[in-house]
Formats: sequence, C-alpha cells, structure tokens
Amino acid sequence: MFKKSTLFFFLLFALNVSAEKYGLIIAIGDYPTKTGWSSISSVNDVPLIKQALLNQGFNEKNLSILINEAATKAGIIKAIENLKAKIKPGDILVIHYSGHGQQIFDDNGDEIDGKDESLVPYDAWVKYTFNYKGENHLRDDELGNIIANFRNALGNKGQLLLILDSCH
Repeated sequence: MFKKSTLFFFLLFALNVSAEKYGLIIAIGDYPTKTGWSSISSVNDVPLIKQALLNQGFNEKNLSILINEAATKAGIIKAIENLKAKIKPGDILVIHYSGHGQQIFDDNGDEIDGKDESLVPYDAWVKYTFNYKGENHLRDDELGNIIANFRNALGNKGQLLLILDSCH
C-alpha cells in the first residue's frame, strides 16, 4: 500500500525519467536563544524528506542539506545559487523548508495589509531592534524572484516543487 506522500512523489516524477533530479532540504529547529525564537522539531523532517527523494530516484550527490547554523540567510541564498548553476531545462527540483515563518513589516509598500510573509533563517531575529530591521528574513518578494528564476531555468518541461513547513 502506497503512502500518500510516496504516491504523490511517484506521480510527480514519473513523467520525466530522463531529467536530472535535484533537492534542497532546509531544516531549522535550534535557533540561537539571542534571536528570540523557540526551538521546534524541524530537523526531524530531514531523514524523512531525504528518504522520500531517494526513493524517487534522486541521487544523493544531487541533494543539498542545510541544518540549523548552516541555514543562515546567506547560506540559503548560496545553496539556491549553487542549485541554479547546476540545473538545466527539463530537470526536476524539490526544495523543502522546515522552520519558523513570520509576518514582518512590508519593506517596499507592495502589500495591501502592510506585511511581508517571510521564512525565518537561523540568523533572523523575532523582533526588530535598533540594529535589526528584518534583513535576515527571506521575504515573500525574494522568494517569488527565486521561484521565477528557477522556473525560467527549468523551462516548460522542468518541474519545481517547493514545500514550506512554516507559519505564514
């Protein structure tokens, strides 16, 4: 009997067996105390997601994993840039993020509600301070650009699955 997640991955990737498959797994559960974030069990997702991808024919050499302190905003952006340099039209890409999410002040005036939705990298703070204004958050606008860049690089036959296990 197939589990729902196994069946989903099978159906998603059965169509393009000749494509190269890449994965990025980001899990942040042990945020530094100074950032104000509570610990969560996100790191428990890593072996589960990794195994699901391996079961679907992903090669371990094409999987990148960022856990806790490796998943700073700069670390995430670097991993995304590394993936973008590798993929070609028709490839398959899965990105899984597990960590905190947060609504924060809209920094460019494009949100009706005045708030950006964001992912919370390891080095993002829960509150603004005199020296922190959300610059380490991964805002929805940035994420939208990342998705558009991947879609353009993958072309109309490529596949992108972005899984966000976070608030907001």
